[in-house]
Parts: sequence; C-alpha cells; structure tokens
Amino acid sequence: MLVAILSASSGAAVALRMDSSADVIGKLTVSGELAKSSEREISDAIEQAQRIWLVVGVAKGFLLMPLAVLAIAVVLKVAGWLIARKAAFAACLTAASLAMLPVALFHAVELVSALRQVVLTPAMAESLVPTSLLALRDAQLPWSRVLKAADLVNVWSALVMGLGFASASKWSPWKGALFGLALYVLFAGAFLIGLPGLMAGRPGMGGPTP
Repeated sequence: MLVAILSASSGAAVALRMDSSADVIGKLTVSGELAKSSEREISDAIEQAQRIWLVVGVAKGFLLMPLAVLAIAVVLKVAGWLIARKAAFAACLTAASLAMLPVALFHAVELVSALRQVVLTPAMAESLVPTSLLALRDAQLPWSRVLKAADLVNVWSALVMGLGFASASKWSPWKGALFGLALYVLFAGAFLIGLPGLMAGRPGMGGPTP
C-alpha cells in the first residue's frame, strides 16, 4: 500500500508541474499538423497531454504497483517450484511486498524532487532521480539499454526479494540473494534489453530509441 500511495503521489506531482508544450509542438511539427492547427487546437493538445501524464502517473501507483507485487509473488512461487524450493504463496507475497520497499523509497525521493521544481519537461521528468549507470555516461545503443538495466533500485529490490524468498523457503541468505539477482538478470535481459531492441528494429517503429 505504501509503494502505491508514494508512486501515485510522485506521478501526480510530476504531472502537475509538467510543461508538455515543447513536446506537443515538436510532434505536431514532425507530423506536419502544426501549420494546419489553430492556437486553440494546439492549446487543447497540450492540456490533453498534461492530463494523460496525470492519469498515467496515478494509475501507475494504484494499479500497476499492486499488480507488480502479485506478479512477483507468482514468479517466486513458480521459480521456487522449478528449483525444488517450497515456499507458501503467502510467504512469496510477503517477499514481493518487501522487495517494493526500495521502489517506495525511490518514489518518495522523486516526490520531494518534483515538489521542488517550478516546471518540468518530459525529458526532465525521465531523469529527475537518476538511479542507473546510464546517468554516469553517454552510451550508444545497445549499451544504453544495458546501462539503464543496471539500476540501483532494481538491483536492491532483487536482493531484498531474494532474501525474502530465502527466509520463506528456509534457504541460505546468500543463495537467496543470488537467486534474486539471477531472476532480475533474466527479467532485464528479456524486457529491458532484448524486447526494446526488437521493437526498435521493426519497420514503422520510428527507429531505435534508448
């Protein structure tokens, strides 16, 4: 519940300070619609973009975070069965909830950072609280995805998740920590590195994106 509230609050704070005008005008220019749009239509498009930021930010907290906890618990239960480590689903759910504590801390810091800003742009919002190695250097694809996957908060969460699973399955803490890191490496390789690379390489996807 804590991570859901903090995530929704930080999302709302970012949205309320969001200035999407440059982003919207840039998209209209690229699409060729800027010259055909009236000042009122451009203003409406900017307001709609800001409303989308608000809805997505709040929904990410109250919908995505609880679903993420449930998904992690299911993954732990299935992964434990695959490696012959029995753990009750309630214990897996507890481990998944504990794994979200670093995420809750991240959103608390993001909330404070957003409240201190007068205005934010989409680019500023994305790097408001840098936590990955990508913030340390400029990297070209595909290395940018690898550095982005090396995220301090995600790695910390994976370690907490592994330790929680170790406690639930009566396993050694260091084995649980390695287990949590291994699961994160598999997740990052598939969804943070591999899948974005495949999507970027598909025709009509607008070329590679970091």
